[in-house]
Amino acid sequence: MQRKWCSILLVVALLLVFPVTASAEAVFAGGSGTAEDPWQISTAGQMDHVRDDLTAHYVLIDDIDLSEYENWKPIGAFQPRSDAPEDAEVPHPHYAFAGAFDGQGHKIFNLTVAADTPMGAGLFGCASGTEAAEAYIGDFVLENVNVSGAYLVGGAVGLQFMNCKVANIDLVGENVLTGMQGIGGIVGTGFDLISDCAATADITVLGDDGACAGLIAGGTTMSSIENCTAVGGSITAEGNATWGFGAVCGAPWGAPAITNCIAKNTVLTVSGEGNRLVGGLLGFGGSYDPSAPAQITGCTVQDVTIHVSGTTDSVGGLIGAGKEMMEGSDVMSSFEIRECAVSGRITGGGESIGSVVGDPACAKTIECDGGMEIQ
Repeated sequence: MQRKWCSILLVVALLLVFPVTASAEAVFAGGSGTAEDPWQISTAGQMDHVRDDLTAHYVLIDDIDLSEYENWKPIGAFQPRSDAPEDAEVPHPHYAFAGAFDGQGHKIFNLTVAADTPMGAGLFGCASGTEAAEAYIGDFVLENVNVSGAYLVGGAVGLQFMNCKVANIDLVGENVLTGMQGIGGIVGTGFDLISDCAATADITVLGDDGACAGLIAGGTTMSSIENCTAVGGSITAEGNATWGFGAVCGAPWGAPAITNCIAKNTVLTVSGEGNRLVGGLLGFGGSYDPSAPAQITGCTVQDVTIHVSGTTDSVGGLIGAGKEMMEGSDVMSSFEIRECAVSGRITGGGESIGSVVGDPACAKTIECDGGMEIQ
């Protein structure tokens, strides 16, 4: 008997020194992680293991309930590429999700995130492609999410960096997102194409200088939005000196095109002092290539309501205005509006309030049916 117990103790000791780790084949429901044979995910626990290999390919084969995670850790984290000032907002490729995630039409629900890092909150915190391969996140439904953070807060992706497409994501149910800057129902801030997404959400922008919020994306940088719809929900900013709010996207900085997008029945409330750039579809927009104005084409704003304080400037039924390239710059964006339609109402406002465009100085062409009632 004594020899038996010694053998058992020896096995335990060996396990402590050389722990047995589950193979990826045992963790997932199938697959091998390649583009041709992606890892298959059928449980919340398997979803949690996506973070173990940020470069692999994944598919959902079942709906995923994340309610057992009181505070989901976003997949992929934002870390600056280096200590150099020019890299302060560029993600390090070793920490961002760089693979492919295909939901195959399945649902992910009951996501709760209370981010303890300043940048990047959502189901995915930070995603970025590489020079060798494009990243992808899409083809699923998100339902009942509660995501809070500081900067880059999204239901699906906090920061969608370059060479990473986001497509075919629907945000439905009761959804609440809270942050300071870059808050979006689908994407907090994007640097690549966002297409064929739809969202409803209640977004709260915190504090003075809060900025860039929209039900599809809080903001984008030099990247377009296509075939996206914001339905219902709200955007609320109570601080002072806030800017960049639109039902679809608050701040599409330098976006070459906003195409076939819809905002319907959303309520925007901007109540502090000294705010600017609020629109039914976009807070501001335009490209910085004078020879190629941004194209805002085939978009509809239907029964959207905008409430702003008496000191909020550049408020429009479709778009607030163009914007300077950077603070203090005299280089302004430019855009063309074609085949669009607007209805709804604006209450309040300071300077440059318009039924379609708040301040039309940067608009090269305005072809739009209707316009918001200004009260």
